[in-house]
Amino acid sequence: MTLETPENLSINPRQKAILGAAFEAFRLYGFRRTSMEDIARGAGMSRAALYLHYRNKEDIFRSLAGYYYDAAEQAISAELRAARPVAEALQAAFRAQAGELFEALLTSPHGDELLDTKYATAADVADAGEARLARIYAAWLDAEARAGRVDMAAYGGDARAVAETMLTALHGLKAGKPAYAAYRDSADRLAAMFGRALAVSGPA
Repeated sequence: MTLETPENLSINPRQKAILGAAFEAFRLYGFRRTSMEDIARGAGMSRAALYLHYRNKEDIFRSLAGYYYDAAEQAISAELRAARPVAEALQAAFRAQAGELFEALLTSPHGDELLDTKYATAADVADAGEARLARIYAAWLDAEARAGRVDMAAYGGDARAVAETMLTALHGLKAGKPAYAAYRDSADRLAAMFGRALAVSGPA
């Protein structure tokens, strides 16, 4: 798998090759069955060379989780900077947040195992990443409120709380590991619902 890296996200080409090979192996074989040899082979290097970059596959998985949040942060920020109606902005941001890694996760027969591994191996990385995403959405909501396009008064007026509610709802769509197309449709509906609820007037 070749990772698509946002232009403003810096990543070493060798590291990118390793992470892409690792995720492809995890997607195809599951975390437990994947070996460092599998990852090294996919990245086109020796196992000894791989160990110069990462101690073990848990270390690689944590780095992959960090990469996902770095890429999601950049992609979401780019979508929310564009001037567009509230629901349209949220739809674009939710789609950017899902990204290629999440699509591959939902289409993998080992998706449940990989999600379990995320919480067992990289829970701190995920928690920090989710907090970063919540700050981005909250800053956007505050800016939209100052511009008179968003009204959060009916929901407590706290942009961070509203942002965390949106993210919680978005994560809830993963329940049952839906097909990726179904997840996208549900995320689009969620964006429309939040957009209509938050927009001050006119079409959300």
